Amino acid sequence: MPIKFITLHYCYQSLGSNEDERQQAYQALFDCHISDYTMKEIRDSVDKSWVLGNDRFKQQIEKQTGRRAAPLPSGGDRKSAQFKEKQQNQRL
Repeated sequence: MPIKFITLHYCYQSLGSNEDERQQAYQALFDCHISDYTMKEIRDSVDKSWVLGNDRFKQQIEKQTGRRAAPLPSGGDRKSAQFKEKQQNQRL
C-alpha cells in the first residue's frame, strides 16, 4: 500500500510504465560487475574523504569548497635524475 507522503522520483518513474517494470529496471542497474580497481578507488575515496571523479570535477569541487579534493602527489623516485634536478632547482 503506497504511503501518501512519499512521492516517487521522476527518474525512478521513468524506468517503466508500472511498478514491476520499474523494479526490474532498477535492479538491472546493479547487475554489472565492478572491477577490483574501481572498488579500490571507491573505498579509498570514502575511507580518506577524497572526491572521486575526473580532474575537472575535482577542480570544480575544490573551487566550490575552498579545500583540496585529492591528496598531493607523494615522494617520487629519489634516485632519478629528474627528481634530483627538481630538488636542486628548489634550493636555488
